[in-house]
Amino acid sequence: MPKKQSYMNRKSILSEGFFDKIFRTFKEFRKISKDKKNNIKIDRKLKGYVKSLNKSTSDIEDHFKSAYGIDVDLDKFEAKDFR
Repeated sequence: MPKKQSYMNRKSILSEGFFDKIFRTFKEFRKISKDKKNNIKIDRKLKGYVKSLNKSTSDIEDHFKSAYGIDVDLDKFEAKDFR
């Protein structure tokens, strides 16, 4: 009968890279959370641009109303429209 393999032995869990797997998982989690922080900065910029776009849309509506007497209702944008 062959010798029992190390992966079958519960006492040698350290030799199987158990903690290496845990550290790798935490490292990946940290990497993902850094990416999310960068996305938040981009989202803030995007929200600013969308706000400016909506302001310009409102100005166009006001111009049509004052110049031509036409009441125009243009769609407003949200940040999720550009994702």
